[in-house]
Amino acid sequence: MRIFKEALLLLAIYAGVAAGVFGVWRLWPESKTQNKGGSHEDASLLDRAEGKVRELLRREVTADAIDEASVKEGLRKIQDRLTPALGTLAFPLEIYVVDSGTVNAVCLPGNIILVYAGLLRRLQSPEELAAILAHEIAHATHRDPMQALKRELGLAALFAMVGGRSDGVTGQLMRRLVSTGFSRQQELAADEEALRVLGAADIDPKTLGDALGRLRGDKKDDPGVLQYISTHPGFDERVQLSEKASANWPGKARPIDLDWKQFRAQFRLIR
Repeated sequence: MRIFKEALLLLAIYAGVAAGVFGVWRLWPESKTQNKGGSHEDASLLDRAEGKVRELLRREVTADAIDEASVKEGLRKIQDRLTPALGTLAFPLEIYVVDSGTVNAVCLPGNIILVYAGLLRRLQSPEELAAILAHEIAHATHRDPMQALKRELGLAALFAMVGGRSDGVTGQLMRRLVSTGFSRQQELAADEEALRVLGAADIDPKTLGDALGRLRGDKKDDPGVLQYISTHPGFDERVQLSEKASANWPGKARPIDLDWKQFRAQFRLIR
C-alpha cells in the first residue's frame, strides 16, 4: 500500500511538471526557438504570466476588500497625488484595503496593492499612508513581486498552478506572496524610488521614515509588527536614508486633502 501511495505521489509530481512545461511551451514565442539570447521574448513571456496571475489575485482581493465609496475616495485622493510622479507601470495600479488587524501592506503581481487596516491603525496622517504606498508601488515599478514568484516557483511550476485553476491556487499564491519578503537591496531600491516620488508629489521624504518609525516603535507589543519588520529588513538604515533625503529636499510640503481621523473611523478594527 505504501509503495502504491509513493508511486501515485511521483506520478502527480511528474504530471505537474509536465503541465507546467506544456504551459510554457504553449506561451513560448516561436521566435524564441530561433533566438536563444532574446531577453525581449523572456520579458514578454513573464508579462503574459503576470497577466494571468493578476486575473486570479484580483478576483480574490476584490472579494475581501472594503467596497465602501468613501474608502475608495480616500484612496483615490492619495493615489492621485502620487500618480504624476510615478514611473511607467506594466499594468493599471489598483489599491485595496482589507479590514483586518494584520499589520501589513503587500505589493502583488499585476500592480495590485493590498493594505491591511492593522497597519493603518499605526499611521497618523494620509501622507504617511502615501509614503507606504509609494514604497509598495516602487516594488511594482521594479517588478519585484513577479520576479520573486518566478525565483521561488520557477516558470514551469507557476504556469502549472495558473493553468490548472484549481480552487486552492489563488490561496497558495496569496500565502506565498504575503509571506515572502524582498531582499535588503530590493527594499532599499524601493525606498529610493519612493523618496523620489514623495518629493515630486510635494510630500516631505521624511514621512517615509516617520511611518516606519511608528511601526518599529510598537514592535515589542505586537507580534504582527515583528512579522512586518522581519520581511522589511534594515529599518535603521531606511529611516536614515529618509531623513537624508528630507534634508536635501528643496521642495515644500503640501497636505493631502483627506480627513485622516474620519477616514480611519470607517474601519471596524480602528474604531
